[in-house]
Amino acid sequence: MDDKQRHSSAVTLDRILTTARDAFAEHGFEGARLDHIAKAAGVTKQLVYHYFKTKEELYGVVLDRVSEEVLTMLDSPDYDLLPPEEAVRRLIARIIQAYVERPYIIGMTVDQGLHKGEHISRRSQYMPAVRSFVSQRIAPMLARGTAAGVFRPDIDPRLFYWSIFALSTAAFTQNWAMAQSSGIDFSSEDGIGLWRDHVTSFVLQAIQLPTLPR
Repeated sequence: MDDKQRHSSAVTLDRILTTARDAFAEHGFEGARLDHIAKAAGVTKQLVYHYFKTKEELYGVVLDRVSEEVLTMLDSPDYDLLPPEEAVRRLIARIIQAYVERPYIIGMTVDQGLHKGEHISRRSQYMPAVRSFVSQRIAPMLARGTAAGVFRPDIDPRLFYWSIFALSTAAFTQNWAMAQSSGIDFSSEDGIGLWRDHVTSFVLQAIQLPTLPR
């Protein structure tokens, strides 16, 4: 295969994966159909099967791709350089911004929650990458805050990460219920900003050392 053919193959594969991502995000694993994905990608169903033996395999590759995107957006060496409280603010802002810029993450997150990770393959690097992110970024961030006397010393980095992730993404994964019960449009820029500020304030108050009375 020459360079031109390799490039064409890479472009075709990328188009299939992008189309499949959008289909899975909208319809979930069960609702997405390979024939519809192939048609939307402008290829034959047989070609999709040439790259992926089953829908499960295609879904797993898409999920790994999306997960890598999210973790890339969340991670930053800046965390190690910022004051601990500002690092927490930055992390929350990055989580929310990832969901704003890539709305397909919402559908993939909800679908995986419904299926309890059933379609995450053993070869997937998603969970190892999350564990690495928590140990290499979150734990040092909290440790620096404790050493500086601004964070409580008993914060579990794993629970902290999933707490702020769940809080930050709730305005996307629970958008309808939150909007209906609160009257706030969480799909608007103002609503998202309000949620980001609330989550940031809520989290920092939860982890900061209480101020002693003078």
